[in-house]
Amino acid sequence: MAVVVFSSALRGHVDGAERLEIDAARVKELIDALVERHPGLREPLAQMAVAIDGQIHGDARYMSLKPDSEIHFVPKIGGG
Repeated sequence: MAVVVFSSALRGHVDGAERLEIDAARVKELIDALVERHPGLREPLAQMAVAIDGQIHGDARYMSLKPDSEIHFVPKIGGG
């Protein structure tokens, strides 16, 4: 199962958990499962980029996950 590691900013939405294991093949499924368990994550996660195994993706909804992937949600970087 993929492991989601939560920053201190997100822990308040997941009852203080530092990490959760989620069984998901793609990032979209992982986010759907997280929001189902913790509805308060919907808005914060919509504003964040996703780091999969150390690589940051601005729009990762359909990125595949490995069974041992580590996921972090990070603020999107603005600019242009």
